[in-house]
Amino acid sequence: MKKSDRQHLLLHEKSIYKAFAILATPVFFANMLKSFHDLVDTYFIGQMENSVQAQAGISIAWPLLNILMSLVTGLCVAGVAVISQYNGAGEKKRSRQFSMLLLELAAFMGVLLNVLVYFLSPTILTWMGAKDQPGVYEEALTYLRVRAFEMVPFLLFSAFQAIRQARGDTQTPVTLSFIAVGINIVLTGYFVQFCGMGVLGAALATVIGQAAILPIALYLLFSHRGDHMTVHDFYFNASDMAHLFRIAAPSAGSQALSSLGFLVLQSIILSYGAVVAAAFSIGNKVSNILLMPMMALGSVLAAFIGQNVGAANPDRARRAYRVSRNLALIISIVGAAAIYPFRENILSLLTNSEETLAVAMEYIFWVLLTQPLMGMFQNYMGVFNGSGNTRYSFIMAVIRLWGIRLPLIYIFKTFTDIGRNGVWYAMVISNFIMIFFGLYLLKKVTYEPIIRDKKVAKQA
Repeated sequence: MKKSDRQHLLLHEKSIYKAFAILATPVFFANMLKSFHDLVDTYFIGQMENSVQAQAGISIAWPLLNILMSLVTGLCVAGVAVISQYNGAGEKKRSRQFSMLLLELAAFMGVLLNVLVYFLSPTILTWMGAKDQPGVYEEALTYLRVRAFEMVPFLLFSAFQAIRQARGDTQTPVTLSFIAVGINIVLTGYFVQFCGMGVLGAALATVIGQAAILPIALYLLFSHRGDHMTVHDFYFNASDMAHLFRIAAPSAGSQALSSLGFLVLQSIILSYGAVVAAAFSIGNKVSNILLMPMMALGSVLAAFIGQNVGAANPDRARRAYRVSRNLALIISIVGAAAIYPFRENILSLLTNSEETLAVAMEYIFWVLLTQPLMGMFQNYMGVFNGSGNTRYSFIMAVIRLWGIRLPLIYIFKTFTDIGRNGVWYAMVISNFIMIFFGLYLLKKVTYEPIIRDKKVAKQA
């Protein structure tokens, strides 16, 4: 699809449903493939002799990875907002300059996070109580230290994806993601099943898959056939960098605090035993089948909002939100209803432990019940990030986890005897409350441009 065609879909296509279908479908399939890969990973890990410890180790490792990744992921959110608005306003040079800033920051932060993840993992896992569960600490540490070397390629590709999505190109990042996940799936099966490398093999396959597509992404950014960025676009401006950080800080902060909250949550779940932690992990893998398409809608919505705000078309931006919301509700309700009858069959493929399966069955009931709420949440985030109101994303994420969910879990754990069910109840309650709070924040969005150039502001 040509750039002009993508711009037409974002700014001028009469049927917004059609535009979303064209732009979101590639992202949808890429996210589904990633979910499928997670299921494949979990399947192979679930057949290991120490499957409970391995799955629990991976489960507690994820929040730590997400805390560090979120710092640059927030920059990518800001990049989508700023770059899409410059594109909508027709300022291609400024768009390329901010794209270059994004790449520079991603490279720097990738190296820094690689070092941090590798050396801080033992201390943090000990703090989480992983050493109290035999075998869990060793599996988590192995997984984290190998995944540390994914940071640079992952963050550079995230920057590439943000640049392309801001311009309406959802197909190219998706194609590369397909390649990465395909490599990952094949290598995971080979390393884990045939080479007996366990968690080490699963982590190594992910790193290789991500690194394999980075040269292609960089070529597309700098080649004549791609974005045609050159060394002349190498750019550093303290004022623009500060502007990018101001937009990125709330989003990065919200994701970092959310990940920190999930790290605390994982430590609480681990206190109920490795079986509960493993069940939580495989339950989330199944729920991601539904969450990924809704995240695809949210990412496309952010570009939709950003370009139309930049083009001074707030009414179309509002209509884009309503279309995305409706699609998310339909997908979540139909999807949850389709998975529910087969939930035991699906979960039984992911573990060889009957005890883990029983706990996962408890958890998946509540997860499927709240999927429509998660669809609404992702759409709120799309509006807030695309319009540049990332502070609202920060408020939503912090209150949901730190203001409601974790305090409720503490109350249920300390003052009741409902056990692990308190975790599931707290998750449902927090998601339900935040839908109404998100609607309140949505009404405060003005759809005003956040780009600062006087000439562009007058055009907008």
